[in-house]
Amino acid sequence: MLHLPGSPEWQRVGSHSTVLDYHLSMLHDTARMDAFRRAINETVKPGDVVVDIGCGSGVLSFMACEAGASKVYAIEGGPVIEVARQLAIDNGFDDRIEFLAGWSIELGLPEPADVLISETLGNAAFDEGIAAWTFDARQRLLKPGAALIPERVRLWVASAETFDDHGVVADWLHPNLPYDYSFAHHHASKTLWMVDLTPNNILGQPELCADVDLHTSADEAIVGSGFVQVDRDGTMHGLACWFDSLLCRGVTVDNMPPRTGSSWSHGLLPLPEPVEVHAGDQFAWDISIAADGEEWRWSIDLVE
Repeated sequence: MLHLPGSPEWQRVGSHSTVLDYHLSMLHDTARMDAFRRAINETVKPGDVVVDIGCGSGVLSFMACEAGASKVYAIEGGPVIEVARQLAIDNGFDDRIEFLAGWSIELGLPEPADVLISETLGNAAFDEGIAAWTFDARQRLLKPGAALIPERVRLWVASAETFDDHGVVADWLHPNLPYDYSFAHHHASKTLWMVDLTPNNILGQPELCADVDLHTSADEAIVGSGFVQVDRDGTMHGLACWFDSLLCRGVTVDNMPPRTGSSWSHGLLPLPEPVEVHAGDQFAWDISIAADGEEWRWSIDLVE
């Protein structure tokens, strides 16, 4: 029996409480939707077979049908797939879309696809695993030379000041806590946090951390290192992260602060403790990101 939003069965899973709001926010992000529609219209040709990894509510699969796809395999590991199935029926796309529940790395397709669409761009570019999904799809699910949307993803970092957001780290050392929570503080300081930043939070110019061509990238850690400079006095709480992505030739998306009306937030790689900084200070950084986006490791050190 199909359990849709509103039913007690659907709502018992905690993640369902916000899943519809999350997908609705993406539909309201006009810059995001317009960019993907343009890329799909430029890329998908009549008769193409398309695979949509992380299809969510199905919106990009619907766009692929309108662009002329003869078949779309829409893959989704979350409960929203049941909503997407019904939306495909309601909007007249169910004759061309086959929904596959699960993770793409565990599934196969009846035929190789001409086009891969994977809107698994996280707030910090790679935290939703787009590099791993795409690599696996290139090996097993696509025709040689298949088109990719997106084609390329770049991650940027900058020194950041964000007193409110750093509380998720610093508050584990609050003197009013009843016990020793230093281990929790250590764990929080090694966690990638999602935050909403403005230009006022940025202490210096951004630096490129990673530039990944999804046509050729390997299933291995994404690494980068370099220096960021502080351009004004303040308190540094960590490195801000954001991305830009080439969807297809001439079409890009990004979440560079500020992104008014954006459904994307930003990433924060925190320092264990805030550091008072002055204009001209430099920090050396080193970042390693697992291809599946699950493990992030970083170091941030003041250059003496």
